[in-house]
Amino acid sequence: MENFIFDRYLLIYFCLVGVSGVVTIWWVRKKITTAETHRSRRLKNISSFEPVKTETPLENPFQTAKKLAAESVATRFTIIRKISLFFTIAIWVIALIFPFLQVIPATLVSIMVGASGIILGIASRPFIENLISGMVISFSHPVRTGDTVIIDGNYGTIEDITITHTVLKIWNWRRYIIPNSQMLVKEIINCTINDPYQWVHIEFFVSYDHEPEGIKALAMEAASGSRYFSDYEAPRFWIMEMNPKGYKCWIAGWVDSPENAWEFGHDVRTRLINRFHSKNIKAHGLEVRLAGEDG
Repeated sequence: MENFIFDRYLLIYFCLVGVSGVVTIWWVRKKITTAETHRSRRLKNISSFEPVKTETPLENPFQTAKKLAAESVATRFTIIRKISLFFTIAIWVIALIFPFLQVIPATLVSIMVGASGIILGIASRPFIENLISGMVISFSHPVRTGDTVIIDGNYGTIEDITITHTVLKIWNWRRYIIPNSQMLVKEIINCTINDPYQWVHIEFFVSYDHEPEGIKALAMEAASGSRYFSDYEAPRFWIMEMNPKGYKCWIAGWVDSPENAWEFGHDVRTRLINRFHSKNIKAHGLEVRLAGEDG
């Protein structure tokens, strides 16, 4: 009678583990497919892979970048799918054989598990750390391929996210390669995570010899007249600081992409310099002290 009750509970256990295992595998595959589809669809709609607009010696650099990014996404999620399926099935098998572990001496099981953990930990810790971090990045949204970001002071576009590392194409076309385990703990400024719009401010200084209203008019004209300015609202002007030799001003305006933000800043500064020269407007003087000077 006791054997019958034990067998019945064992049968129920196998049924529950079996059904839950199948459901878990289906759910994991579905989540991976959904994430991959979302990334692929976003890549098709992306309009730029460059943090700064520039002509390049490469032929069709944008199309090449999109193609490589699409291949990278497919490869990454193929690996993730295989790894996730392997671990899910491994856990499922362990759950199925769990009732029979009492047949094996506990000491032997402890030694085998401990030795395996030590060997795997020492031999593959960096790889496993980066692998797991890459999977986390793929399913979360801190950065995505094509995002324009600032990482460790480097301004650029995420060119590739592999299983073990992330490649940032800096504005000067150098590549900044970061292990994924470090990516998870870095502070990142993402310029395109929700939308590509930027509100760009330009800082400049003016002597007290010139009235703020006239300076404001010149700054507003310089910003609104830029071909990179997006007319969602009028530019905004502020006096940000007063010091003994002059006052600091900000002029800010909307642009519709990080690339245009870069060009907008340059364009407005150039316009302001030209207008200040033509009207003999001076910035306040700053004392420059050379390195090694005394006093």
